[in-house]
Amino acid sequence: MVKPFVFQVAGYQNRGKTTFIKKLMENLRELNVDVAVLKHHGHGGKPDIAKLKDSHNHFHAGAVASLVEGDGTMELLGNFSAGASITELIHLLELFHPDVILIEGYKQEDFPKVILIKEESDLLLLEGLVNVKAAVAWPKCLERTRKQASVPVFPLDSNQFFDWFLEQILGWHNARSIAINKIVEEDQ
Repeated sequence: MVKPFVFQVAGYQNRGKTTFIKKLMENLRELNVDVAVLKHHGHGGKPDIAKLKDSHNHFHAGAVASLVEGDGTMELLGNFSAGASITELIHLLELFHPDVILIEGYKQEDFPKVILIKEESDLLLLEGLVNVKAAVAWPKCLERTRKQASVPVFPLDSNQFFDWFLEQILGWHNARSIAINKIVEEDQ
């Protein structure tokens, strides 16, 4: 199985991460790139789960996991007694064979990431987070972000980040292909 390209979209609450990921996915889908998303529920507590269907009723009645499938679509609800690690969650998403896994949140994790800068106070993330590869800034923060950042900074209202992101995906896949070919050659 080919490992997907994993990339985070980080930023403080209400900075547009979900909207940004949706736009990124639309652009990737146009290129037939399959994307999976892992979102951190950063509001505290468990995510809200509607209680309208049998699978939800099973889950709320105490099932450790409840899965419903129909016409190729699956919904999974699960409780991890000790909490699932981000690595375990990524492995779960890998079962769907995506080309790319986008992570929304989990900003303290060490995956390559882009930071969304909407306010000047967000600039603290440029120095406080690890593995920052790029920043996307709202117009009012663009110049200040460019002055402070040691990574590429892209305006929110352009496709420049997407073009850069595609280069990262292609570079990663090319590097993986070279490494895999080298392993195959060594085995022969």
